[in-house]
Amino acid sequence: MTNDIDTTPDDNAQAALQAFLNAEDFDAMEEALDDYPLLGEPSFEQAVEELIEHAGSLGDAEAVLRFQDRLDILYDVLDNLGATPLEEAVEAFLNAEEGTESAEVYAQYEEWLDSDEAAAFLDSVEPVDPETAQFLAQKRAVLTALRAG
Repeated sequence: MTNDIDTTPDDNAQAALQAFLNAEDFDAMEEALDDYPLLGEPSFEQAVEELIEHAGSLGDAEAVLRFQDRLDILYDVLDNLGATPLEEAVEAFLNAEEGTESAEVYAQYEEWLDSDEAAAFLDSVEPVDPETAQFLAQKRAVLTALRAG
């Protein structure tokens, strides 16, 4: 892969990316995540997705496969930790009382709850009864309103 991307990441981000790329298996990725919590942030995932897209546009299939492989390993590690950060954010939001508490939880987890993935996650929850369906509809509406600002 060529170095055509015009970014100047700080030293920690550069070290995190290098640890991510060097992690060839679950245990190595778990250690990299322990050393660099940045790997668990949505911004890191987005940056890797952009690198995959860039490598693809350059026709660098090897880089695309390497980045995607590492991202898959990272997802396995994050899933193994229990709830992913997105799941934790959605759970906290679902458990928050209407009004101020929902707004506070949204502010605390805004990086996750302001994503299309959070809305899709809420949409994927299958209600088991009419009461749950109504509750989920209310939570979806509150999330939509908070995301709109």
